[in-house]
Amino acid sequence: MGETGKLAGRYRLLNPLGGGELLLAFDEREHRDVVVRRLRVPPESLELAVTEARRAVGLAHACVVPLLDVPVEAGEAWLVMEFVSGSSLEQSVLARRPLPVLQAARVGVHLLSALETAHAAGIVHGRVNPANVLLTRTGRALLTGFGLPALGMRPPADMWSLAATLHFAVEGRPPGQAPVEGTEPLRSLIRAMLSPADTPPVRTVAETLRRLAMDRSLDQVVAAGGPMPPAEVAAIGLAVLEQLVEPHARGEHHGGVQPGSVLINEWGHATLVPRLAPAQLPAFTPPEGAGSPAADLWSLGATLFAAVQGQPPAPGAPLSMAGALAPVLFDLLSGDPGRRPAADVLRRRLVGVLEHNG
Repeated sequence: MGETGKLAGRYRLLNPLGGGELLLAFDEREHRDVVVRRLRVPPESLELAVTEARRAVGLAHACVVPLLDVPVEAGEAWLVMEFVSGSSLEQSVLARRPLPVLQAARVGVHLLSALETAHAAGIVHGRVNPANVLLTRTGRALLTGFGLPALGMRPPADMWSLAATLHFAVEGRPPGQAPVEGTEPLRSLIRAMLSPADTPPVRTVAETLRRLAMDRSLDQVVAAGGPMPPAEVAAIGLAVLEQLVEPHARGEHHGGVQPGSVLINEWGHATLVPRLAPAQLPAFTPPEGAGSPAADLWSLGATLFAAVQGQPPAPGAPLSMAGALAPVLFDLLSGDPGRRPAADVLRRRLVGVLEHNG
């Protein structure tokens, strides 16, 4: 450092931030507050680290804390970042409590969008973690830490770290050897992202997070408002059925149809989220197991039963609130897969319930 307390002749160092790794500084050339951090690497790796860090300068995204400069002085490199007011995800969760699912999903949307932009530019973050996520007062999540050594990491490493960060957001702990259980779609998504065998495509992750950030699951809707009218439940059944038809035609099955995997938007439209390492609830698993298209239809029937009655089906449970939907549910919940209605028949019968209640 040349002039006392000044870096690169323009950044006047002020006071430490957080744990001391970061320093508040004032950019005398641009007349703005900035944050600086020493780039700690072995001397023999300094040139390569600076070259890699400077690739991130100018990376522009609404959810990225911009890296402004990477000056080198007296054999030391520094990262100069835009100053952003906010608390880290780590601080927020430890000081208060884990985030609600809706807020955590929004954090995921923001972070994934930032990572997609970085990856498209050939930049890997390499250090996605709760300490490098800033939560602003407006509810936006910002990813900081670009420019730190990524140790030759590739984009899949960032995706795994994103999942671990979201795990911390909803559970208050890292995944460790026992990732979170539960049937809620965000937790299923996190488990899938943490599993090398089940990792979903980035596009699926983005779409699921986007929906989870806006919509409520069917079980949340029923818990908040009680049993739903038969016509609304029939409309949900039609929407989910249409999303099962194409996979079933290919001989595929979902295997995780249940109220937690059906999302309802503000207009009441239903979307079935992809099967993402779900923890299937026994009440929504057919007698023969969840391994076929016919099993999906049984699970759909159980899901609609729970929506219209306010509780999952059980032996001898009455269908007192189902009205014209009752015969449809009775057939869907048959213990004999061959007696469950085919998709075209089921579609006509659900439309009939809508017309009956129209």
